[in-house]
Amino acid sequence: MKLFSLQRSLFRNILASFMILILIFCSFNLLIFWLVKNHLRSEMIAQNRLTLQKVAERYQFQLDKVREALYKQFTEKSVITLNNQVILKKDSESLSTRPIVLDIQSIASDSELYVDNMILMFRSTNLALSKLGPGTTVDLFNSIYRSSIYPLSYWQSQFERSDNYVLHPATVFGSPSPAGESTGRMLIPYSIKPALADNMMIAMIDGDRLRDAMLKEYPDLDITIVGPNQTVIYATNKLAMANGASTRNEADQANETNKDSNPVAIAYQDEDGLRYVMQMTSPEFTSRILRLDNLMMILLGVSIAIAFMVSLFFSKRIHQPVRQLIQEKGEIQQELQDQQSELINYHFMNKLKNIHPDPHEWQHIQGTEGTYTIVLYELRFRSPAFTQVAMSREHLSQTIGEQLKRITDERFRDAHTLQMEHHQFLTVFPGNERERILGMLEELKSALDEERRYCLVTAAISSAFEHSLQFGHAYRQVNELAAQARLLEETQIVVEYRSDRATYFLTLTQEQELTAALKSGKEQETLDLFLPWLDELDQKEASVDTFKHMVLAVTDKAKMVLDHYKVPADDTLQLRSILLQLEECCTLDEYKISFEAYFRIVTHLIREKKETHDPIIDHVLNVIKDQYADDLSLDVLADQLTLSSSYLSTYIKEKTGANFMEHLHDRRVGYAQELLIQTDSNIQDIGLQVGYRNISSFNRMFKSRTGSSPGEYRRTHLLDRRA
Repeated sequence: MKLFSLQRSLFRNILASFMILILIFCSFNLLIFWLVKNHLRSEMIAQNRLTLQKVAERYQFQLDKVREALYKQFTEKSVITLNNQVILKKDSESLSTRPIVLDIQSIASDSELYVDNMILMFRSTNLALSKLGPGTTVDLFNSIYRSSIYPLSYWQSQFERSDNYVLHPATVFGSPSPAGESTGRMLIPYSIKPALADNMMIAMIDGDRLRDAMLKEYPDLDITIVGPNQTVIYATNKLAMANGASTRNEADQANETNKDSNPVAIAYQDEDGLRYVMQMTSPEFTSRILRLDNLMMILLGVSIAIAFMVSLFFSKRIHQPVRQLIQEKGEIQQELQDQQSELINYHFMNKLKNIHPDPHEWQHIQGTEGTYTIVLYELRFRSPAFTQVAMSREHLSQTIGEQLKRITDERFRDAHTLQMEHHQFLTVFPGNERERILGMLEELKSALDEERRYCLVTAAISSAFEHSLQFGHAYRQVNELAAQARLLEETQIVVEYRSDRATYFLTLTQEQELTAALKSGKEQETLDLFLPWLDELDQKEASVDTFKHMVLAVTDKAKMVLDHYKVPADDTLQLRSILLQLEECCTLDEYKISFEAYFRIVTHLIREKKETHDPIIDHVLNVIKDQYADDLSLDVLADQLTLSSSYLSTYIKEKTGANFMEHLHDRRVGYAQELLIQTDSNIQDIGLQVGYRNISSFNRMFKSRTGSSPGEYRRTHLLDRRA
């Protein structure tokens, strides 16, 4: 027989079938390979997009910090005073510029702002203030900050603009060297000038330092920052920065994948209108894809050749048996007809054996398109510390689950009850029979209350839903409802959302009072402060979820105090059982008993740590306590103790967890808090009284330790008293 005979043959049909299968599999392989390549390319673009967003958020955060520093300095009293003096055309020697220069130097020295300098200039005079001191705008912008893009006339024209804040494109500032090379740096000017103001403040951001900080994890990224008017603010690509080219076309094509593996432009726009454009190039990825293409084609060709040879071999092997089978076709068909009834019975037997009641039941639940209601039973197991007889939680959960299913099946034949978690059971009720369900839950309540010594149950009933696709939403709804249960020693039925669903948090006053009580190491004082908070929550009918948030807030604060005193981790292991007990509290009395045990251990650990006697530390702390308002220094204390300053500083840090200046500022700020609450003295006098000669330093130190300014702190306490 010839292979390619024009006459149809069984051998030719078999071989053609093999070849069709080979072509189908080859097509599938090519399709899969194409999808994999596109997926890899898409993954690379998505990863780079996330990277760009992360970098853009860093830039936005840093620029917001600079803008905040600009606003704070621009609105400083010293700047306003100087501006008034300039308007009144006072003599230059009588102008009070020193405080402003000191503030600018402080800002420029802040390594986290990346500000090279800050310049204050005026509309009506050529006076300019910077970290270098007072000078003239001519000297400043024609030498130190000389730029062809930003001459003095440019900055003078900025007094006519209407925008309060302007982020100017970056350029190189500085005068050229004798050899003709630029000695300047790439700076990004950021200026503030309100509409009616006669002065303007410019922050010179060090663009390269900021780039190194923002891109420290991605040093090779090619990013361009474009302003709202499509001007290039800054670019890591020096050529693009030098040309100042617009990136409008790049931005319009951003987020589109180039199928030829050419560079792809990805853009991200922040809330301030700045657009961050990243050129994504990956020669390595392109070469890998090319190698993968070549390897795929080679393997595909080899596979087709091998498959063809194997197909030819098996076609010859199959040809004879198949032809014999065809010849016996009549006999086989006759035999099948004789056994038709037996085959049908066998088929039904297999079908019946494959039927499982649970999957069929769940399929029925999911397939329904009628109205249904969900009830969630949430079990809150009581801590063994509050139960007289211990009972296995698994056994208790199983017992309650069987009881729920039995009573539910008696009342609602089509209802389905299943266990979701070890402490959760869920029942699906077909139809919208809310009143019947509530009646059944009232009957269940008396039965479930018999187990309240070991477990408290909350039953949450959902709204009526009409589609099986809403099962997920219904489950979330009943979970949220169950979390609103109160600290009641009975089964609760929750049918609607409560108005107060806010997360619990400690107020600033509560945090400070709790921290002070814990640091004192006095157990009774801490309990007298804290236990009324529990009573207040209970009077407000706070939910179980609110009490859990309260436990987290209080224990986190206590942990911070223990860490402050460097209490060893081994000593705090005894708190683990109490913390577990707090997580399982079900009533107000249980919370009180557990917190009493918790604070007893915490205050004991703090007292032990504080009672450790050290003559050097005692001397230092006593001096700080008695002479905090004086001009204390570590050198004076070191001379008194005949120790070196560096050794004494390290010793204090190791023994107390804080250095000398932190102890001094804590003492000063603590006494200032008392004066703010107990006296009516003005803030500046209080700052002088506790040792701060500069009101700005007092405000800064006070806010860094309390989270609010002295004025805000006094107002907060006044409001708390009135409340």
